[in-house]
Amino acid sequence: MSYRRKKLLALFCATALSMTAVAGCTGTKSSTGNVVSSETETNAEETSAQSEAGTFSSADMFTERDLAGTYEESGAVYVTLSDDGITGETDGVAINGQTVTITAEGTYIFSGTLSEGQIVVDADNAKVQIVFDNVDITCASSAAVYVKSAEKVFVTLAEGSQNTLRNTDGYVAIDDNNIDAVIFSKSDLTLNGTGSLTIVSAEGHGIVSKDDLKITGGTYDITAAGHALSGKDSVRIADGTFILTAEKDGIHAENADDEEKGYIYIADGDFTITSDGDGMDASNIVQIEDGTLDITAGGGAANSLKTHESDVPGGPGGGMPQNGEKPDGESMPQMGEKPDGENMPQDTTTDESGTSTKGIKAGGGMYLNGGTYQIDSADDSIHSNANITIADGTYTLATGDDGMHADDALIVNGGTITVTESYEGLEGLTVTINDGTIDITARDDGVNAAGGTDQSGFGTFGDHFKGMDSADDETEETTDNEMWMELNGGYIHILAGGDGLDSNGDLTINGGEIYIDGPSDNGNSAIDYGDRSSAYVNGGTLVAIGSSGMAEVMSDSSKQKVLMVKLGEQMEAGNVVLTDSEGNVIVSYTALKTYDCVIISTAEVESGATYTLTTSGTTTEVTAE
Repeated sequence: MSYRRKKLLALFCATALSMTAVAGCTGTKSSTGNVVSSETETNAEETSAQSEAGTFSSADMFTERDLAGTYEESGAVYVTLSDDGITGETDGVAINGQTVTITAEGTYIFSGTLSEGQIVVDADNAKVQIVFDNVDITCASSAAVYVKSAEKVFVTLAEGSQNTLRNTDGYVAIDDNNIDAVIFSKSDLTLNGTGSLTIVSAEGHGIVSKDDLKITGGTYDITAAGHALSGKDSVRIADGTFILTAEKDGIHAENADDEEKGYIYIADGDFTITSDGDGMDASNIVQIEDGTLDITAGGGAANSLKTHESDVPGGPGGGMPQNGEKPDGESMPQMGEKPDGENMPQDTTTDESGTSTKGIKAGGGMYLNGGTYQIDSADDSIHSNANITIADGTYTLATGDDGMHADDALIVNGGTITVTESYEGLEGLTVTINDGTIDITARDDGVNAAGGTDQSGFGTFGDHFKGMDSADDETEETTDNEMWMELNGGYIHILAGGDGLDSNGDLTINGGEIYIDGPSDNGNSAIDYGDRSSAYVNGGTLVAIGSSGMAEVMSDSSKQKVLMVKLGEQMEAGNVVLTDSEGNVIVSYTALKTYDCVIISTAEVESGATYTLTTSGTTTEVTAE
């Protein structure tokens, strides 16, 4: 058992004991020397596993037997597979040609090869354990393993074993069930153990459970024409190594009948996912505690089919020349002017393929509590149709659209987030950053509160921020109150082609270090906020470099003084230094782009004091009023 699974099992036991669960962590020795857990499972109500905070507890996600990944050889039935004839028929096992049918509860240990065969479980209300010990099964037109009926089935990969299951042709119906995966289960299904399993599905999915799909250990190399892993009620992963290649989603959970189900929970594991669709896709919640995730979705950012209205010259919010060039055409905003509809949605996106190609997608809330993420996606790297909460983790994101997008609240409480390529970096109806280290490169806005729309949420197209489809002034004023951005701590650096910070409601900076290399053109600004809103700087360090054409002042109600200097000419990229009257350096920053406007606020800037701003060898005196 891996160290990570031992930790999870220990956590499970401790939590179970604290909840006075009847099952302990003791077991008996098998003939192989492995510890075998009690047959009594600690059952949790999967549909009520959410805590008051809206997240799941690992103790509720897996039973002790799920995590153990062991089996008792004494009393097990051994079945040897062979094209020349299958051996092992006994009570509970029926053999008909190349088909083995399990009809009773028990442990069944399989080895051998079938070039055209199938294992069927048809055992009402029974718990069945299938052990793969070097198995190779091909079933051209159906599932290699078909769980027709059972209370629950465990597929255990024996230590050191290498197992292969494959489908090579289109799926042909053999009963009333729509079998469409190499492992297809109508019941709860758990895969565990320490061996390896290779699955090839030429026409359908890799592994499908029409109830809960749990994986707690092993190595899985799955290539599928559909989804690699799919669970109707949930997909839950405690640990394991996963190499998933899918023409649809890498990991998929969807339940159209019960809105509390259809979720993905990951405690740990190593994932390499290459998907033509989404890397991970849940109709409800996605919660990830830890793990290493390397996801390429839709061919990556370079293969994005997204087009943005603001990418079109003359479109809202964009199409402006970069690097200080003056815009051509009378329709472009002039110095100091805002384009019409400044507070209306600016990012009208379309995907010509009609396929969702996000890295990780949730129809409900998303809770990312740790882990290391390397995501390269044609569409949003991390997307929720509800809220996203980032507690910790390391994220490296490249995307053809948004690095992180929440239709409702986006909350960052910690972690390291690097968006190397994006249309917009972080986006939500509201955005709150409490801590963390964030570095964003964006073609348009760096951080955006309710400034755009997204048209490829779960199951539908045309999803948009709540409250953004209003037309009359009265309704717009109401929705302005629903959109806001609050920065309370952490380190933030933004390199933006559009607005650095763009809040369509109030913008409040209470703390942290914020450095913005904003636009060089006059169609955007380093800091932007709603027409009927205000921007407040109450603490922290703010250095915002950009253009002066649409630069907006901070509110006089700010608790910290803000210096805003319009230089009158474009300055080359280079050092920006603010010193006090005694020559002490207050701020030193290296601008990455040309600029003609500098905004600085720190706790050291005092009212009435005069400071010297040095930019590209030019000095300007400015007094804090």
